[in-house]
Amino acid sequence: MPVPSQFFFSETQPVQCIEIKVPVVIEAVDIEQVVDSTITLPELALKVDHITASVRDLQGTPVFVDQLASGDIVLVPTVSPEREVYVKKVIVSGTIHKQIFYVNKNNEVKHFAEDLQFTKLQELSRMIKVKNRDDVFIQFHNIDVDINWELPRASRLHQTSVVQVTAKVSEDRQIFVQVCPSPKVCPAGTRLRDGGLEGWADPYHPIFWGASNVQQTTFAHSGTYAAEIGILNPTLPGSLFQMTSSGIVSGRQYRLSFWVAEDVNPLGAATAVSAFNLTAEVVFFDSMGVQIGIGSERLDSTGIPDGAYTMVQFVTPVTDQNVQSAMVRFSFIPAAGNTNTVKIDDVVLECTPLATSQF
Repeated sequence: MPVPSQFFFSETQPVQCIEIKVPVVIEAVDIEQVVDSTITLPELALKVDHITASVRDLQGTPVFVDQLASGDIVLVPTVSPEREVYVKKVIVSGTIHKQIFYVNKNNEVKHFAEDLQFTKLQELSRMIKVKNRDDVFIQFHNIDVDINWELPRASRLHQTSVVQVTAKVSEDRQIFVQVCPSPKVCPAGTRLRDGGLEGWADPYHPIFWGASNVQQTTFAHSGTYAAEIGILNPTLPGSLFQMTSSGIVSGRQYRLSFWVAEDVNPLGAATAVSAFNLTAEVVFFDSMGVQIGIGSERLDSTGIPDGAYTMVQFVTPVTDQNVQSAMVRFSFIPAAGNTNTVKIDDVVLECTPLATSQF
């Protein structure tokens, strides 16, 4: 049996990995052992009705050889760091447990039990290199036993037992694996990076968000900064958005929460015109970037408080089975003559457990 295929994969998102120990099959061999036996029955028999058999106490022992990097076989164990350990053979031993049912001279069916030991030394098709001999063990599959018999004399029973088994040479190896959230469990925490909008490359470009007609503001709900949309030109559209694939799973709903405030024209309330709407969206995509779902909430400027933050949240529809990523987007759409802007802070996108009925 070949060694499992291995490959390198570059993960585009930060992942959590843990070290685990798993059994790896490094070789498999089919073993057949023929065992002949002749026994004397407790009494004279007219015939043998049937024999049932099973294999018990099956054990496997790997046989190792040490080899230096030069290819020389080491007959005497050494402590050389260049020594390599190989599995060359396996020793299989066990017990054939038989239940013999025969008919005596009184036409009565009687029972007789027999245990027969066997041992088989099997050489592998090639020597297999292992990392640690203490972690190597033998697993057995496809265990079968067949019995043929003859009764040459009334009390003498000759049997031929054929034991067939697949022995798999396995080694416990320590590997690192990526920890993935169960598809039946909502990933904990927000799915967005820098939802508090604290990281900025310059006053116009948040590090983890895409932005258009956006500027940094110190009027924040929490922390030091927030994002103000429409500040560069309140008569033009603006947007703030972020793509994420972390923790976006199928068959779930997601809740988008954010804090929003309206900023009145700094020239004064008398000349201010509040004529815009803000649309918050969570758009879902498949692996090819095709939109396969959306949840949204539209806010008119009249429903957003002036100079104070209020929290808004909504829950998306259940995600499609092919979902791979999501985009959170805030769209600022002004009407003619608008002078005001909108501030966004503390954005959170989190998975919400589905409601289940209790019976």
